Amino acid sequence: MSVVMKEKPACGPERDPEFFEDLDKLLARHPEVARRYGVSCMRAELEILKIDFSKQVGVSRIEDGRIITEFYDRDDDIIRSSHHACCEWVDHQCVKWCLE
Repeated sequence: MSVVMKEKPACGPERDPEFFEDLDKLLARHPEVARRYGVSCMRAELEILKIDFSKQVGVSRIEDGRIITEFYDRDDDIIRSSHHACCEWVDHQCVKWCLE
């Protein structure tokens, strides 16, 4: 028995095949850096959590073998006082900082 999907998935190659085809070609041209990067679906942040990346930024840390990301206002003291490096960009804007 086969299952027929009635809607497109929220993200990924089935949703945006042309984008992923172009991305595969790009990564094939740059194999030395391809393993440093990945594509992430922003649905949870944008549609579920309603994060406004122009006003907020994620801060990720490793804790007990898990990566935990919390979102703060960009002018929050924890953002200004933490030693961090940008680890995710959207439209040339840092949207997630990783604590070092």
